[in-house]
Amino acid sequence: MKKLLTALSVLAFLGFAGAANAEEASGRIAMADPGTNTLTLEDGTTFEVVEGVPLDGLAPGTEVTVSFEQQDGKNVATSIAPAQ
Repeated sequence: MKKLLTALSVLAFLGFAGAANAEEASGRIAMADPGTNTLTLEDGTTFEVVEGVPLDGLAPGTEVTVSFEQQDGKNVATSIAPAQ
């Protein structure tokens, strides 16, 4: 039982640590390029988009919210959703 509680505590800690690294940005799309997997907002913020996050159909001027993480000094988008 003690091992189970320790394992659950470690998993909970890791889950919170991962969530602490996630950030969000909102704005209008300037460009979405599926060929290079990049998204640029009108304010000039650029994101590299992870595989599996679709860029097709994201038109310039569309308001979006981007969830991203900083990796090697780059903004890496993990999800893109219409702004609410």
